[in-house]
Amino acid sequence: MADAPLRSFRDSPWRYSQFVILGLIAAGLAKWLSPLGWPASLGIGAVVGIGYLLLEKKRGVI
Repeated sequence: MADAPLRSFRDSPWRYSQFVILGLIAAGLAKWLSPLGWPASLGIGAVVGIGYLLLEKKRGVI
């Protein structure tokens, strides 16, 4: 028998992918708009992704 369809993205196992995607976008923008190297840009992206995750947890969405 097939699993029941998901009611929302929040119930999906992919719900945390939004934070990774946001972090990668922020890292790409940091690399493109600044003279920083990839390690520093990825660090900025990680901070942005984790910050957004913590914000959503504080709001009670996750």
